[in-house]
Amino acid sequence: MNLNVIIRILIVFVIFFSINTYVINTEPPPFPIDVVYTWKGEETTDNIRTSYNYELQYSLRSIDLYAPWVNNIYILTDYPKKYPSWIKADNNKIILIETTDTFPHPNYLPNSNSNAIESTISNIKNLSEHYIYFCDDIFLGKKTKYTDFFTYDGKAIVDKHILENRPILIDEGNNNNNIKYPPSTGRMYNHIPIPQIKSIVKEFNEEYSDYIHWIRMTKNRYKKGFDVCQANRLNTPCQQIHYPICKYMYSKNKAITTDNEYPEKNIFIKNNDDNLLYELNRIIEIKPMFFCINDDQTDMIKREATVKMVFDFFKYYFTKKPNFEK
Repeated sequence: MNLNVIIRILIVFVIFFSINTYVINTEPPPFPIDVVYTWKGEETTDNIRTSYNYELQYSLRSIDLYAPWVNNIYILTDYPKKYPSWIKADNNKIILIETTDTFPHPNYLPNSNSNAIESTISNIKNLSEHYIYFCDDIFLGKKTKYTDFFTYDGKAIVDKHILENRPILIDEGNNNNNIKYPPSTGRMYNHIPIPQIKSIVKEFNEEYSDYIHWIRMTKNRYKKGFDVCQANRLNTPCQQIHYPICKYMYSKNKAITTDNEYPEKNIFIKNNDDNLLYELNRIIEIKPMFFCINDDQTDMIKREATVKMVFDFFKYYFTKKPNFEK
């Protein structure tokens, strides 16, 4: 067999493999997958925890562009039910939900603790069994497929660090709250989308009901919320439920682990970084699957320029306007 024939065979093989890989990677999910956001509203303030800097608008654009297979998108907010100014009122993709609809009892309200609000996500009416939790400062950076979040048979694909053992309770003999805590908190979950399974989350909430009640009764969160951990002699983060839930799903054989700590998969930056422009250009160059631009700029002199730089980046990276935008 001469060299030309071998080359032709190889070309045919590569084309065949590429076509079949493309078909597999773009097939629709065999089950509906929703997306859920928690959101503080459209108000621009000096408070970096609540100020709106166009993040949600462009995070939604990233889903429309890079995850068209997503079913419904729910926005859970503690603000009065008011759609963002740039979303069409008659859209059939995005559904706004108030926390009054997800907290099971009015004693928990009003509540601005994001950890508490996140604990009620599984109570969203008509939420699909499989969903992905997004913060509004998290974005998709390139085309994704549903198997980046769930296996073919519906298991959640979660961060590998759930396998670490770091108990919430520092001293087993000194449980101030007399609470049954989940076995491990791990660490702060990476700033990436988090796939979850509703029925297992509900099961977790029932098994650790005292723990969930304590979180929900902590109605305000100061900065990172570590003060409540220190006051109760608990490891931090003591109220963030993402790792405990993912570990619980894994224990029920409803999750597998993956490595998210390399640039092609995940880039995390803060907008107070002195090298912010370089980091934004790195996202453009690498096009990671996920990236987060965390609002951490407390210098009011620099803040206006910083917010504008990130906004210009959003407009450059996500140019296509979705059908649900005005």
